[in-house]
Amino acid sequence: MAVPIYIDQRLLVSFVFNRAGSAFGDRELQLAETVRPHLANLYRLGGAPRTGAPLTAREGEVLDWVAAGKTSRDIAAILGASPRTIEKHLERIYEKLGVETRTAAAMRALHVRAEGTPGGQ
Repeated sequence: MAVPIYIDQRLLVSFVFNRAGSAFGDRELQLAETVRPHLANLYRLGGAPRTGAPLTAREGEVLDWVAAGKTSRDIAAILGASPRTIEKHLERIYEKLGVETRTAAAMRALHVRAEGTPGGQ
């Protein structure tokens, strides 16, 4: 069962539930429909820009490379820095964006880029 929570011209975000055996019944379908607007609201809130400090130009560069799939070691080589420096940049990026992982930071960067906000903030 797929429960769409966000749809725009370029993106469809859904929760997908699978189970072995019998199909989902009316009760499960109704429950999914009941929680769908709440999940959609949480998704929208998660994508909202933070009001904290903006990213520095260097943090924006690092985040762009993360969103492009580069490792910290790759980014360090590209930017002429040490991998440890890149990790420190990432720690500050996570804090500023209110996320905990590279994936979440990359998704936030892609979300911001899709909305056309300059500077990756």
